[in-house]
Amino acid sequence: MTAARINQNILDQAYAWVVALRGENVTEKSLEDFSVWLTSAEAHQSAWDQALELWETMGAVSHLPTDELLADDSVKSAGGFSIVEKLQNLWKPMALAFSLAAVGFIAVFNFQPQGEIYAAGTGQYLSVTLADGSVVELNTNSEISVSLNEGSREIELIKGEVFFTVAKDKDRPFIVDVAGASVRAVGTAFNIYRLTDQRAIVSVSEGIVRVEEAGGTSVATGQSQLITVDEALQIDAVSGLSESNVDNVQATAWRQGQLLFENTSIGDAVAMLNRYLHKKVVVADDVSKNTKISGTFSSRQKKETLAAVAQALGLELIPRGNKWLLSQPKP
Repeated sequence: MTAARINQNILDQAYAWVVALRGENVTEKSLEDFSVWLTSAEAHQSAWDQALELWETMGAVSHLPTDELLADDSVKSAGGFSIVEKLQNLWKPMALAFSLAAVGFIAVFNFQPQGEIYAAGTGQYLSVTLADGSVVELNTNSEISVSLNEGSREIELIKGEVFFTVAKDKDRPFIVDVAGASVRAVGTAFNIYRLTDQRAIVSVSEGIVRVEEAGGTSVATGQSQLITVDEALQIDAVSGLSESNVDNVQATAWRQGQLLFENTSIGDAVAMLNRYLHKKVVVADDVSKNTKISGTFSSRQKKETLAAVAQALGLELIPRGNKWLLSQPKP
């Protein structure tokens, strides 16, 4: 799936919300669901802006105070519920504005043969039960596209990290496309962390999965390898498949909201922490790169974790603009 297609999927969701908020029976639950969708990823907020701009161009929503709504800092909260009261005051004029174009749009949207997008924003966790009974858990800053049909169950891991608990269905293989390879399972549980566009790590908690390189990769014949419980494999679009020494317990601790460090270098520990933070941590030049840390920390109580990590390392945490600086304590 191309970047343009992904963007169109999200834009289509924004259009669907525009239509969904048009009627006379919009419930508080619908408003809360919209708020959660809007705040779960920056791309959703951008798509919503584009959807409103389109309708405004058509003369449909020029009278709505959307700038005031979306300028509110609370719209960026993980739960999104702070926006609900404003939405309750806005949905009726929105309904009136969008109703003229609603019928035509519903016809277009319902027949789009595109996957469902699920996303978790920075520092967020999302668990979704799919129509087939499979459960997908999204770690911080993660996004997937899901397409379920009669013959297959296809997922694209667009970015981030996801744990899959796959419902058994021998007639419909469960396939995850990531970094130039596919991960195939029938009934199993496994984690995939997409480090970059070209690299990912697959670790198995239950059952067996097959990892296959897609055709046209750097090797003449795509590799294929089975991995089972407590095994991990690295996917690299350039160098191919290779074993990984990732510890499965450590790799999936995020599902319980934990970060596990075991004699972890300060560079790796900070890189892991930064995945969950809007305000990133940088290490000062006066801190040795050989500094190590061990311990269990929360990935959800971010301020407490930052303070605990600094204390464990005997370092000082100092705000510096839009970053945190980890440095040696001042004498």
